[in-house]
Amino acid sequence: MMKALSEKRAVSLLLAAILLLGAVLSCAGCAGSSQEGSDPQPDATASDPSADIGAAEPEETALELGLDEKTFGGYTFHIYQHYVSNGCHLDFMAEEVTGEPINDADYERRTYTEDFCDVEIVPIRVDTDAWNGHKQIEIAVQAGTNDYDLAGVSSYSAANALVSGLLTDLNTVGNLDLDKPWWDAYCKKECTFRDSVYFMTGDLSINDNRATYCIYFNKNLAEQYQLPNFYDEVKNKTWTIDRFRSFAEAIPTDLDTDQDGNHVNDTDDTYAIWIWDDIMMGIVNASGVKCATIEPDGNMVLTLNCEQLYNTFDKFAEYAFDKGITCQYQRSGYDQEYGQIGFREGRGLFLMSYLYDATALRDMDDDFGILPMMLYDEAQERYCNSVASYPSSFYVIPICSFSEDEYARTGYITQMLAYKSLLTMTPAYYEQTLQNKVSRDEESAAMLDLIFATRSYDFGWYFEVGSYTGTMMDALRSYNKNLASSIKASEKLAGKLLEKCSQKIRSFAP
Repeated sequence: MMKALSEKRAVSLLLAAILLLGAVLSCAGCAGSSQEGSDPQPDATASDPSADIGAAEPEETALELGLDEKTFGGYTFHIYQHYVSNGCHLDFMAEEVTGEPINDADYERRTYTEDFCDVEIVPIRVDTDAWNGHKQIEIAVQAGTNDYDLAGVSSYSAANALVSGLLTDLNTVGNLDLDKPWWDAYCKKECTFRDSVYFMTGDLSINDNRATYCIYFNKNLAEQYQLPNFYDEVKNKTWTIDRFRSFAEAIPTDLDTDQDGNHVNDTDDTYAIWIWDDIMMGIVNASGVKCATIEPDGNMVLTLNCEQLYNTFDKFAEYAFDKGITCQYQRSGYDQEYGQIGFREGRGLFLMSYLYDATALRDMDDDFGILPMMLYDEAQERYCNSVASYPSSFYVIPICSFSEDEYARTGYITQMLAYKSLLTMTPAYYEQTLQNKVSRDEESAAMLDLIFATRSYDFGWYFEVGSYTGTMMDALRSYNKNLASSIKASEKLAGKLLEKCSQKIRSFAP
């Protein structure tokens, strides 16, 4: 079953991506329908894209890429791979076929490209924290040694590399067509400075998928408490913050499972909601609010301090701060995995996290499903499922002393890798994510399609302006309902940082 599902998934994803190319929206377009001048929205209630639409899978030839066949005489193509503990997945590391879907897809795309282009692809792993993954790139750029043809770095490091002037405008690289469906159209739209794009993601990596916020639900508990079909709620666009609250409140608030007399963030008890600190950024973005946005002139502006933010926070805090409903397990000194454990053991209706957790839940006894982040209200035009900043990564091309033809070589090989990834890595990711308990649930497969088709990116989190990532998490951690004072206290500092970053980028962006 999974093989058939993977084949159909590759086709449906390709066609869905093509359809999305004409419908990408601006950052501001995530907000409700009351906004004026927003770009056309993709239909978040479209029919199940996993259905068999009878399309043929693209032939694996250079003609599908729009490129002439070329070889590069055994050239060694170096790919920088920034590894962050509990964060970025490392690409291009598979050395042999093992039977594991992601590994084998990684091996296939690399060896196929090596054979087709007559190159050797060599990944270079660099272990460091999430903020300093650009340092080795900086050394190579300053020395002019051309050590790295392509680089995958964490979102924080990509932002630091950008303002440090280390990155090539991808729109200037020959043979690299970012309008192809294997690149994330939303990423391109939301990460464009004037006419320049410095980092991208898409089928080339599964990090953008794994880092996307989502909500898991326990089907057994939903049935036990006679809750409605959550998939229908999503399709009907009634999957809102308020509606989510009504479902959570259907679960008893005194389920002291271990009978120790404590039910405040007790990781051995049962709750309606298990919540991860970082989800606060996902809640904000899901309502259509961005910490910062990039204007058409390339300037980054602060957009966090707005009425929609406070309305969203107030609605969410009403039940997120209820210690009978929600377990903020990290407040008791427990690691992030404790939310997975509690949910996996059947002691939670909802787990608010990201898709990284899907593989950890495969051995769960109860059936579970995957859902997008909630809408603010039914007037909101589309779902917005943002990419968590810490575990995410982007692909960049460092500045090199390459000739135009040498840059075009990089573009050609990168384009081939990305195209081949659409046919291998993405189906393998679906297979790994949806296998076992959730594999019998075609509706969760459709939910993944919707989540990926409504993704958003927030530069404010990546640049950590005003320390607002910490501010949002601290509000949740401390049960602080006075978020406005914390946001306004850092507003001037955040604005100055954004202006400084914008000036630096304008200095080298055409």
